[in-house]
Amino acid sequence: MATRIHGLEGDRRFAEGALQPRRLNLRRLLVVGAALAVVATAADLILAMVLRSALQVPAGFSPLTAPSVASMTIAGMIGATAVFGWIARVRPDPRATFVRIALAALVLSWVPDLVVWVTGVFPATTGTGILSLMTLHVVAAACALSILYRFGLAAE
Repeated sequence: MATRIHGLEGDRRFAEGALQPRRLNLRRLLVVGAALAVVATAADLILAMVLRSALQVPAGFSPLTAPSVASMTIAGMIGATAVFGWIARVRPDPRATFVRIALAALVLSWVPDLVVWVTGVFPATTGTGILSLMTLHVVAAACALSILYRFGLAAE
């Protein structure tokens, strides 16, 4: 006997005793995307400050500065929202597909960080600095997955 997990029903939602299909609403997606960018950026900025201090990342490591973290997080969340919107238009089950794509994108997002570590292209590059960047990617991906999965589609 299969067990259903609440919240993982794909593109359907349990509401008032009936399953209702979910649909893409562009205005809703723009609002959710903007909120996502704000939440993920705030979380990444706070975590970057904590990690820089706790792991003693050198101040000269520019990818972990506030302007760099904020701009890259905002760009990433805009991209995540755009991908979610595109998937919602072309797939019958956009949330499950988005989860798979987002997890693959998370792993791929670590490649540039590892290249920076290997090449030392930025001054003061250290393993702890790279680990901090990779952690920020996980936090941003978690924000995108949870917020877009939950709020990205409107009930019909």
